[in-house]
Amino acid sequence: MPADRSGAAWRKADLKGRIAGGESLSDQPTKPDSRGPQPQAVKHWGFAGLLFTYRCPAACASCYVCSGPASEGDMSVEEGLAWWEGLGRACPRGCRIHIGGGEPFVRWEALIELCRRARAAGLGPLEAVETNAFWAEDAALVADRLRQLDQGGLGRLTISADPYHQQFVPIQRPRLAADVAQRVLGPQRVRVRWRDWLAEGFDLIDATPQRRQAVFTQYLARRRDRLTGRASAQLADLLELKPADAFADETCAESLLRSRHVHVDGEGFICPGACAGILLGRATTSQSLTDTWNDLARRHRTMEVIGPLATSGPVGLLRQAEQLGYVRRAGYAGKCHLCHCVRRWLFENGHFPRGLGPAAVYRD
Repeated sequence: MPADRSGAAWRKADLKGRIAGGESLSDQPTKPDSRGPQPQAVKHWGFAGLLFTYRCPAACASCYVCSGPASEGDMSVEEGLAWWEGLGRACPRGCRIHIGGGEPFVRWEALIELCRRARAAGLGPLEAVETNAFWAEDAALVADRLRQLDQGGLGRLTISADPYHQQFVPIQRPRLAADVAQRVLGPQRVRVRWRDWLAEGFDLIDATPQRRQAVFTQYLARRRDRLTGRASAQLADLLELKPADAFADETCAESLLRSRHVHVDGEGFICPGACAGILLGRATTSQSLTDTWNDLARRHRTMEVIGPLATSGPVGLLRQAEQLGYVRRAGYAGKCHLCHCVRRWLFENGHFPRGLGPAAVYRD
């Protein structure tokens, strides 16, 4: 059975691991390098996504957090406000916030309450709200919700449109949402991922499995998709596969530690923006977000999962997993596919509980 990723067990394991590793909780930062200023190993989090829910009416083959109609894990409004405030405090220059999921519009009333209260409290800017536009059935409804979001401080609406979403959401809905949003918010405040598909794409709701696979294979050739989460299982094998050692020189320090982009869910689990399922830490209060960043900056080289990935990349983590019983595949579609395959095996077998989670992104 996988190790418990819940509050008390996670904190106890973290403390135990730190002491076992020889760390004193009163350790002071090391002295500056005598050679002069060095690049910051861990950059402050200046751009953060609040994963408002893991639920989504779609279950896209590309979803990096494995969302779907049955997914569990909502962020309360109070939790959202706490993380929003704490993220702004943790970064010296403030933190830009976007709200995603899952699909945040499945909780419309809670979403608009969060936005209004954050603005009233003077919290940092709401850069964007993300959606697949499943709810955009009527132009008047779309306009009304966008006006409310605008009054709640919305910077930009970000709409997802691609073959994977159109297996579940009729393409007319993101088209309607984009058209109305450009009128209500203005063209510069509407982002579509991806506009070429929105213009030229089509529904795949009633397509045969063979037809969907052919379209997915053609679309994957554009190399726009992260091969983690559900994509690791459902899409990666449609691409050319290479032996794991082909990725031996590819490390992950930039994406894990220096991208400045993170995601935080309702339980306070913090993951790199592009790497769901890898834990940078866990916050338990608004204030503890600062402590979590400081802890990461001090200990990242010796942390489970983060340490080997930052220094040796997925092949380094693969070699650790092989010592625990993992058997490598004949081939992988890229370093992210390799990483996710190894991490999922480690999670399912109860290894590295302080480095892997939350559980929602590994259960599909």
